[in-house]
Amino acid sequence: MTLLFLVVLYVGMALVLRAIGLENAQNSIKQAGVLAPILFILISAVSLIIAPLSGSSIFIIGGAVFGKETAFFLSWIASTLGCSLNFWISRKFGRRVAARLIGKTSLVELDRFMQRLKRQREILYMILLMPIAQDIVSYAVGLTNVKYTHFLIALVISGAGIVAAYIYLGTSLLETLI
Repeated sequence: MTLLFLVVLYVGMALVLRAIGLENAQNSIKQAGVLAPILFILISAVSLIIAPLSGSSIFIIGGAVFGKETAFFLSWIASTLGCSLNFWISRKFGRRVAARLIGKTSLVELDRFMQRLKRQREILYMILLMPIAQDIVSYAVGLTNVKYTHFLIALVISGAGIVAAYIYLGTSLLETLI
């Protein structure tokens, strides 16, 4: 089911960018000035907060319209911002609010991550766990007594790898479909 969704998503993005024209999309971004990167960061961060959505597709589109290097930097900021907000939402409001934001289908995943994190609180473990579903892991870590600074270190390191994979691999695949 997930694979089918990804295929449909990629084909859809390719068709939209083909219809608009990649150069036209890039020119529109340039004309928007500083507003475009700010809006991109906000949309990407929100897509991570509402966990059933996926920031990855937004990162990939960003790679195509902003260029891979700029999109990497913007997406990394958005990832750090969105996942940090997940952590604090979970820490402040608890499991019930986190469960509403991640959706009922992801609740089982949240519980599984919670059990793993209660046993292992090391930064390295969080770095290894984040690529699986960094948005859900961020909510899960917020429900534990892991210090934010430890979480942030793991997030910044793992986020760079996650974002790089989406931007460089995902955007390259999208560009071949355009």
